[in-house]
Amino acid sequence: MNHQENRKISEHREVEIYFDRAQQLYVDAADRCDEIYDIAEDLTRGFQSITESCILEDSRIIKILRYCTIPCLSQMKLGQLVGLRTTANYENKKIKSGSQYSQLTQIAPGIANIISNNLDRSRFVWHNTELDRKQLQLARHYAKQWTCSLIGNQNSTTAFRNWRKDLQENQIALAISQAGYIEVASRTTIRKITDLLPGQYSRERKVQGHNIQKADFAIRLKKSKKLMLLEAKAIGVRIDAFKRIKECRDKAQEWQNSFGKNLIFGAILAGFVPISEVESLISSGHLVFWEHRLEELSQLLSE
Repeated sequence: MNHQENRKISEHREVEIYFDRAQQLYVDAADRCDEIYDIAEDLTRGFQSITESCILEDSRIIKILRYCTIPCLSQMKLGQLVGLRTTANYENKKIKSGSQYSQLTQIAPGIANIISNNLDRSRFVWHNTELDRKQLQLARHYAKQWTCSLIGNQNSTTAFRNWRKDLQENQIALAISQAGYIEVASRTTIRKITDLLPGQYSRERKVQGHNIQKADFAIRLKKSKKLMLLEAKAIGVRIDAFKRIKECRDKAQEWQNSFGKNLIFGAILAGFVPISEVESLISSGHLVFWEHRLEELSQLLSE
């Protein structure tokens, strides 16, 4: 099977993987915000009184409040606005004492002010419109669904990216292990090929080049004794491929300058990769494997 055929299979497979997993991740993320939304709504009296005391009562509501503004605010953006690197630490658990609580007392007024001034009032329609009991119940329901959907979309995007990376790397590790290689957990920088023994491999190992950079996989081949470095690229959006494949070529060049003929470089591809980018790797003297055909990697390692 040639690379053009593999590319088509890879694209089709990536679409299936995305919808199979991302939809469930979205549902899970939206569901997780259900209870904390209710807490935020209760403490702020329907988001009509967003105060310092609400945030001090339960700092976890900051996560909900960030998504109640126009535009929504990231943890780092809101953190920057109140003098922090991020608000993440305050959203993961209730902060009730210690140095973090002291800091929370200092930033809570600023957070409350920012959220109140930028609240999406078209979402919380009861702030400006007289509603009867049934209308209010419906409005509150849709405001909650709207907010949790925003959170679900954002969080599921990040969760899918991490899950997809893990999926690919675990499959690669399995293929390497099936060829009889043993994983070593060392995280020291590889400066010479003897830092790995023949038949060993590592995940995410730093490797010496002009700059020290991580290789997704470092393998010391059994027979040739050469060092094989692999980069794993699962690309969901075709335009990203140009940057990601360039990263591969640039890393390979640096490592070749350090290890010369003792180095073999390869890329394991999945998703949307233009054939021109595949050919650019091959023409540079690098190996190309496809995630859906990892038996080819196992076979090469066994030779």
